[in-house]
Amino acid sequence: MARYRNKQLSIYPDDDARRIVGGNIPACNRAIACWAIALRQAQPDLARGEWNMLADVLNGSFEGDLGLGMYEHGPSSLALEVHDAQALNGTGDKWLGDGETPGSGQAAADALEAKITAMTWMQVQAIRTACLFFWDDAQPGRHLIEHQTDEWWTIRYRLDYLRRLEGGDQ
Repeated sequence: MARYRNKQLSIYPDDDARRIVGGNIPACNRAIACWAIALRQAQPDLARGEWNMLADVLNGSFEGDLGLGMYEHGPSSLALEVHDAQALNGTGDKWLGDGETPGSGQAAADALEAKITAMTWMQVQAIRTACLFFWDDAQPGRHLIEHQTDEWWTIRYRLDYLRRLEGGDQ
């Protein structure tokens, strides 16, 4: 049987977010628990190359304000980011093609763009959350994720990773 410990965190929610969920600590705790359940249920089934491309596409998009504005963007916004990343930088060629030939990942990038367009807003948030986790690992002293072998986008990987990082079984 696993041991569970409560971990105290200091959080500073956006004022509107705090008010929306009820404004007090128990309400914020319930909102975090609900968000975790929603992310688990919305996790899209994508291939490793698609996840790695999305992490690359979203690199740097988490800078600055992480208030409610970050979460207002849905499928069309992310699909456009994928389209632009391939059109402008050949990002799909790197992750979905042969990595060398211009246009080698075009068809797969177009297919990913179509998949994202058909997703729900919550599925896009699950992608953004997984990619934010990926880039949080890039902090000095971490770098535990190996993008070619680790299934870093899965809920199971995130749970195990954070247990390892925190140094114990939870």
